[in-house]
Amino acid sequence: MADTQILEIANALWQAGRRRLAGELYSIALYRRLALNFPKTQPPQNDLPCLQAGDAQKGEALLQGKFLLAGVRSQYTNAHELWRKPVPSRRFAARLHEFGWLHDLMALGTPDAFNLAGHHMDHWIEVYGQWNPFSWAPGLVARRCLNWLSFGRSLLGAAEDGMRRRDYLIRQIGYLHTLGDIASKTHDRLQMALALIATGVLLEGAEGYVEPGLEGLSTHLAEQILPDGGHVSRNPEMAATTLCDLVALRQLLESYGRTIPDDLERALARLAPMVRFLCAADGHLSAFNGGGEGHALTTKRILKDLAIPQSAFTYAPHSGYQRVKTDASILLMDTGRPPPEAFSQDAHAGALAFELSTPGGRLIVNCGWSEDQPDQWHLAVRTSAAHSTLVINDTSSAQIRGDGIRAALLGPRLRQRGLANPSRRKIESGVGTHLEASHGGYLHRYGLIHQREILVSEDGTRVEGHDRVFRPQEIQKISVPLCLGCALRFHLHPKVRASFARDETQILLVLPDGTGWRFQCETAKLALQPSVYLAAGAPPERTQQLVVHFEIKSVADVTDPQNHVRWSIERV
Repeated sequence: MADTQILEIANALWQAGRRRLAGELYSIALYRRLALNFPKTQPPQNDLPCLQAGDAQKGEALLQGKFLLAGVRSQYTNAHELWRKPVPSRRFAARLHEFGWLHDLMALGTPDAFNLAGHHMDHWIEVYGQWNPFSWAPGLVARRCLNWLSFGRSLLGAAEDGMRRRDYLIRQIGYLHTLGDIASKTHDRLQMALALIATGVLLEGAEGYVEPGLEGLSTHLAEQILPDGGHVSRNPEMAATTLCDLVALRQLLESYGRTIPDDLERALARLAPMVRFLCAADGHLSAFNGGGEGHALTTKRILKDLAIPQSAFTYAPHSGYQRVKTDASILLMDTGRPPPEAFSQDAHAGALAFELSTPGGRLIVNCGWSEDQPDQWHLAVRTSAAHSTLVINDTSSAQIRGDGIRAALLGPRLRQRGLANPSRRKIESGVGTHLEASHGGYLHRYGLIHQREILVSEDGTRVEGHDRVFRPQEIQKISVPLCLGCALRFHLHPKVRASFARDETQILLVLPDGTGWRFQCETAKLALQPSVYLAAGAPPERTQQLVVHFEIKSVADVTDPQNHVRWSIERV
C-alpha cells in the first residue's frame, strides 16, 4: 500500500475517532450543561423556502404508516413503532432519519398530517435526541435540520412541543458547529453550512450561527463548484440539487433583507447554465456518474425563474462533457476522468459513454441511478457495462474499491488509472460536428487505449460512430491473451421499442411519438439483450440494450482493422 494511502487511512481513523469522542461527550447531559451554551430561540416567522413540492399521493401512504424509502417498502402501525422497530436496510434508515419524506406528508395540508409529522419528530427526539453514532452522522443531521426548518412555522412554534423541538434542533446545529472540518464526507459539509445559515436566519436568538455558516459556505463552494459550473463529483443530479439548495438560500436571505454573499452569486451564475447544459431534450437531467433524471419540474422552474437560456456553450472542460444540440437531437458525451477520489463514492466507470435524446423521447441512455432504488443495484450500475460505451473483456474502465478497511473508512471510491482523457471538437460546415475522445482506463490491465469518434450531422438526424482499441507504441508488452472479447453497448430508454430490420446488421428503434430511428453496424455481430433503467426512480424499469460483440487483438496498433467498429443511428 502506498504511503499516501496509509496516511489517508490514518487521517480517516483519526477524524472518525474525533467525531466519536465529540458525539459521546455531546450525549452527556452534564457536559452539555457545563461546556455548551445553547441559545434560546423564538418561533420562526417563516419557513425555509422549499423548491420541490411534496407528493400528496405518497403523503397519503405515509399517513397510513407505509414508507417506501431507498427502494424498500415497510409499514408501521404508528410513529412510536417506527422509531423503535428495526428497519430493512441502512439506506432505508438514512432516508428515514433525514426526514425528507416530511415534504410528502405535509403536502396533504390536513390536521392529521401535521399532527403525525409532529409525533414523528417527538418520537425521534425521545429515542435519538441525546446522540447516536448513526442518526447523528453530520450529513444526516444537516439534512434533517433543513427539512425540519422547511415546516418551522407549523412544527417549531410557540407551544410547548414546538419549543422542545426547537431546543433539539439547536442541539443538532450546535453539534454541527463543533464538528467543523471533521465531517465524515466532504460533500456533506456544504449542507452543514446551509443548515447553520438557515437556522441563524430563521430562528431569533440563533444569529450566531450565520457567520460561521457563511464562512463554511464560501470554502465549500470554492472546493465543490468547478470553473465551468459543474459539481466536482461530475454528477449532474448533484449539480442540480446544489443549485436548488443555493437558490433556496438566496430566497431566504433576500426575504430577511440580508446581503447576498458574492460567493453565492458567483456559484449560481456558474451552476445554472451548467445544469441546463446537462439536460436532455425532455428537460430531465442526463444520467452520468451516480445521478439520475432528477426532479424535472423543479429543474425547469428554477432555470426559467433564473432566466437561464438554452445552453449556449458546447464543451465543459473542467466537468469533462461534450454536448451537441440540433433541432432533431441532443447528444451528451462523457469525456472526462472520474472525479477526485474524495468525491467519487458514487461515481461511475462510464468513460466515453453518451446519451442521445430527441424531441420525441430519449433514445440511447445509461442505466443511471436514483436514491429511491434498492441497494442491490448500486454496485452493478456503477460498472462500465451499465453505460453506453465500449467494454473490454467484461471489465470496467475504472476500479471500484468496495471492500476492505479503506472502503469502510473512505467509502466505495472509484479510481481510474492510465492517461488523461483528451477530447477535441470540430465543426465542419455542411457536414456536422465531430467529437473525438480517448481514455486510458484499460492501460494498466491490458495495455490498451479506447478511442471514440462521433459525428452528429448538421440537422441532427444522423449520428455516426467509430470505436477503436489499440496498444500505444510506448507501452511495453503486458501478459494478456492475444485475443480479447469486446462489447459495444447502447442501452435503450424503456419507452423505446426495438426490433431487427431486414437482417442482423440493422435494428429499428421506435419512440413513443412514433418517430423511427435505425441503428446499423455491418462489421460485427449485433444483438438485443435485456437491460434495466434506474435513472427515473423506483422501481427499476426493464428495457433493452443493443450490443455489438467483436474480438480484438491485444497487440494491435491503431491501424489494425480488426480493432475498429463503425456504427450509425439515423432517423427514418
